Amino acid sequence: MITGLKKYFILVFLLIYNVLLLGQTPTLIPLDYNPALFDRKPKMLKNNTPADTISIMDTPFFDDFTYYWRSSQPDKKWWIDDYVFINNYYPIEPRSNGVATFDALGADGKVYQNTSASFPADTLTSCPIDLGVSGLSNVFLSFFYQPQGYGDSPDPGDSLILQFKSSVSNQWRTVWKAEKRNNTIHEWVRSDWQTVWKTEGADLPPFKQVLHHVEGEYLYKGFQFRFVNYVSLEQDPFNPGRKSNADHWHIDYVRLDKNRNETDTASYDVAVIAPMKTLIRGYQSIPWNQLEYAAPTRLEPKVEITYRNNYNLAVRVDRHFTVTDVYRNIISPLSTGNEGSANIEADDIMTFSQDITFPFESTLVDSAKFEIKGYLDTNEFDRKENDTVRFYHFFKDYFARDDGYPESGYGFSGYNAQDCAVACRYETFMSDSLRAIMIYFNPTDNNASARYRFKIAVWRDNNGRPGELTYLSSTEYSPETTGQFTRYDLSEAVYITRYSPYWIGWVQVTTGFLNVGFDRNYNDKGNLWYNTGTWQQDINDGALMIRPVMGKRKDFATSTELPATVTDSRMKLYPNPASQHVRIELETTEAFLPSDYHVEIYDVTGRLRYREPYTDGDMDVSRFEPGLYIVRVIHRKSGNVQTQKLVIIK
Repeated sequence: MITGLKKYFILVFLLIYNVLLLGQTPTLIPLDYNPALFDRKPKMLKNNTPADTISIMDTPFFDDFTYYWRSSQPDKKWWIDDYVFINNYYPIEPRSNGVATFDALGADGKVYQNTSASFPADTLTSCPIDLGVSGLSNVFLSFFYQPQGYGDSPDPGDSLILQFKSSVSNQWRTVWKAEKRNNTIHEWVRSDWQTVWKTEGADLPPFKQVLHHVEGEYLYKGFQFRFVNYVSLEQDPFNPGRKSNADHWHIDYVRLDKNRNETDTASYDVAVIAPMKTLIRGYQSIPWNQLEYAAPTRLEPKVEITYRNNYNLAVRVDRHFTVTDVYRNIISPLSTGNEGSANIEADDIMTFSQDITFPFESTLVDSAKFEIKGYLDTNEFDRKENDTVRFYHFFKDYFARDDGYPESGYGFSGYNAQDCAVACRYETFMSDSLRAIMIYFNPTDNNASARYRFKIAVWRDNNGRPGELTYLSSTEYSPETTGQFTRYDLSEAVYITRYSPYWIGWVQVTTGFLNVGFDRNYNDKGNLWYNTGTWQQDINDGALMIRPVMGKRKDFATSTELPATVTDSRMKLYPNPASQHVRIELETTEAFLPSDYHVEIYDVTGRLRYREPYTDGDMDVSRFEPGLYIVRVIHRKSGNVQTQKLVIIK
């Protein structure tokens, strides 16, 4: 007979057991940092100074953030600040591709350092607008908003607000200042801002439109409006004091214009609303030498584009596709003209699919890059800026299921995670050697995950789940390099036969959340499993950011070989030595467009430490340790490379 005391101990045991078991279940958490904003310069699309007062007499104030693929910053043609994230990663079915995302991260991509229960975080403030013009009437502001998306759901106590600046007083004053962090001070300023609209936190709905009349005291020269989100920072119970991103809101289709009314909610605009999908089923990238073997079974038979008619009448639309060999700058059509033409009804969403043949022809040997572009062709009244969508296929020596950008962090968040394992399924389309594994670790506050250790592992397949362990590294690693893929070379190559599934991953040596990047835009459910005693399928929608690197022995050890270090006199690098910032000047015979170049910086071990689009401004190198580095500037189209050595001193 079980006594009351025994029942008590049994209940306590079961509770502890369940807590421990739950603690060993992988979970998703918001990001500590946004890598797309990390060390982002305070420079927006147009110039370094806000626009003059905007007039809406001839052209409305309109921004749908369709420039997301060129810049993560708001366009200074319309906005004066730089806190939000312009992107196409987080929204779900926006009115057009590209939104302004509000969260708990500042312009530098770092979590705001505030301990208040709910505090103002990001702001998006319009340039001054002239609403004092004689005869101006029926001015309305409209926009669409969505909480959460692929991010974090705002708490009920948090909110998104819209404020108008009154003409009563233009005296600005500081009302709140964030804690100083990395020599950056975020200031919140206001004058007589009036809250005219507010919505509380909620779970994911579709985008909703707000239409607000601008009248009375707001009709003056210099009027401004702004959006502000209030957030509550989330605390990780397994890492006390750690704060992560939270409370996402997404704004789209901001329009301020005259001669409107309460029923004027449509715009003459047919817009692309979804990213273009990969043409290699199940993969964003595969090794270049395997593409021809994969094509018969993995090449998608169709290319597609998804778009919405934001107008209140049907519109005729032509749909076209092209493929560009980026390295050789060769453009070829994928569409045939009239087959891609059809009407789309008012406020309808349409996905057009068209048959294609093999589009990846190139004479390059080691790697290739292709731009797949879809675009719409309508009449002259349609807005053209949001009629195009692009997808880049990069083929080198690795497989990738993810798109290279994390929306969340993945790992074991509880107790007793040591000896637990994570495995991701891959295959090869020709017999090949697995040489290395790349893993993307998210940056964490105070580099918290760097103290945790793991081993690289490879398993055979056992009827659709991980089976026999075939490789386990003798070295214990830590996620010390974050915000980019880190390559871990295998001490011995693992031979993989054609079409044989295999599993790559890690076995945890210590308890602790490793915070591996998790891409929520591509659903790879079924190919990710974890082991806390037995193998179980992970239930999260998305793709783990872990990639196998294939190749022959001559391709091995790329992580320990420096790129070419021949000094190029056409490239000027100064100051050199440098400690905080460095500037690059180029002399080139090619038509100079900064967007055609990107910059790579390697350390002396050959590890890629920096890769960003070229800028003629200062690059921040203050995070680099003292030593010798190799700087390469690469022309995207021709492949020409200019190289210089850089010395970092402290």
